[in-house]
Amino acid sequence: MKGKSSFQHGHLVRDFILKYGIYVGAVLIFIIFSIVCKNFLSLQNFKNILDQYAYFVVCAMGMFFVVMIGGVDLSCGGLIAFSSVIGTSIMIRTKSVAMGCILIIAICTIAGIINALSVAKLGIPAFIATLAFDNIWRGSAYTYTSAQSVSGLPAGITGFYFTKILGMRGPTVLMLAVFLVLFYLLTFTGYSKRLYAVGGNSKAARVMGIRATLMMGSAYAICGCCTGISSIMLVSYMASANASVASSLSLDCIAAVIIGGASANGGEGKLIGAVVGAFLFAMIKNGLNLMGLSYFYQLVATGVIIYIAVAIDRQRVKLGL
Repeated sequence: MKGKSSFQHGHLVRDFILKYGIYVGAVLIFIIFSIVCKNFLSLQNFKNILDQYAYFVVCAMGMFFVVMIGGVDLSCGGLIAFSSVIGTSIMIRTKSVAMGCILIIAICTIAGIINALSVAKLGIPAFIATLAFDNIWRGSAYTYTSAQSVSGLPAGITGFYFTKILGMRGPTVLMLAVFLVLFYLLTFTGYSKRLYAVGGNSKAARVMGIRATLMMGSAYAICGCCTGISSIMLVSYMASANASVASSLSLDCIAAVIIGGASANGGEGKLIGAVVGAFLFAMIKNGLNLMGLSYFYQLVATGVIIYIAVAIDRQRVKLGL
């Protein structure tokens, strides 16, 4: 009996670690940051995280939809690079910020639909198709700009980052607006049921009369639209555009979604979990910055987080947790 009790206790510990281990680890990391960096837990630092990483949270929300259908989009970073240099060039030439922003969102949304068609119609694995497009978009951005930054942007776009609404800066307000729209879509419409059904079992979803291809197209289109919004926010923050930005954004977003409790197999997860995961990821990066660690150390830390998050997800799926 004692051996059986120990066995059950071991399983409870294992299940707890698989379900909540990433959060426990994050809390421990935050405690370390708060000790090492005295300003880490300050209100001003949290405001800075909201403002500086709002674009990342929005992109992670878009990635959530793709992950829910069992897909992946590795083209977000390259797409931001391409859409931002094209959009800002239009802003400079026409003096119209609105036209440039509309073009950025249109480019990214269409690119998302192309990703979906590549996967659904041509049968190309999502990993390969989106990775190929990431190279295409980033390479096109480098070619278009001759590897030079696009600067001298209109005040309308650069000032957006500093614009305050109800005490919050523009990017934070826009992030909240995107969250509310997507939350409404998933909570008060039948879209979420179809999305989860396709992600859980696309063949069964088709039998139920759900148009799996259309759902895949909508998921990638939403991801593309969110990527476009992220591109605009990043341009406003940087006050410029260049082809080298957001090189690891896609993987970071996927990690944030999985950290938030979503399954890489699709059909399981919550939007709020993706948001929490993105903020956890952003706060860890912020802590590493405050500690004065170089970008190279941050890459190592990011890789470790991604590896642990995916490893935990694989074990959760295997054990049916």
